[in-house]
Amino acid sequence: MSENSNLKSEDQMRVEAEQRYARENPERIESNKRLVAREKKNKLKSKLNRAILVVFVLIIIVFLILFFL
Repeated sequence: MSENSNLKSEDQMRVEAEQRYARENPERIESNKRLVAREKKNKLKSKLNRAILVVFVLIIIVFLILFFL
């Protein structure tokens, strides 16, 4: 039982430390959020570009098949 209470107290200390850090460094938290958003946006752009390329190639293949058959 003491191990369980020890884990709870450690978890509570960690949460308090995270909250204190967020209060003391709000600009760093916002900067990290912007970086994560930018990375997600770039990843989505890459996936969209790949999808467009695949569709374009498939359209060309269909036209070639229809033209030569």
